[in-house]
Amino acid sequence: MLSEKEKRFNESMPLGKLLGGILKKYFGALSKKMEHLGVDRHFSTLVAIDNAKQKCTQQYLSDLLDFDKVSMVRILDYLVAKKMITRTVNPQDRREHLIQLTLKAEKIMPAIHHGIKEMNLKALKGLNKNDQELFYSCLATIFNNIEDLPGNTVDIKLKKK
Repeated sequence: MLSEKEKRFNESMPLGKLLGGILKKYFGALSKKMEHLGVDRHFSTLVAIDNAKQKCTQQYLSDLLDFDKVSMVRILDYLVAKKMITRTVNPQDRREHLIQLTLKAEKIMPAIHHGIKEMNLKALKGLNKNDQELFYSCLATIFNNIEDLPGNTVDIKLKKK
């Protein structure tokens, strides 16, 4: 028998609402787990910068993380204020800003990677390796199916209460 919470996960609910609920719970728990590191959000941006195999620019991050330019600038402003990144003008192309982790951020990146790995393990608990691979494949398929649909701009803000 399904619990009341499990009953809300059905085909009649908008998929975005269901995923949004998961998003809020996941990032709330991740934020709590990471609060001792001195940065309470934007872990995905720090990980993207850390994992970049090329020069990291605002445009690269915006495209990779699917943020509009204004949101990306706000995120980077936050990370600069927290002394987690530096943002410098590219001397070869003054229209471009190069983004790098600071030493402060580099020191906490292992803890961020570990925290994300732990959260993912908790979230995917009960799913075997094949189910996990299928889950990620399904997420990619869903994203590809709706990526080019016309729509209004929706800004999702996660704030601690």
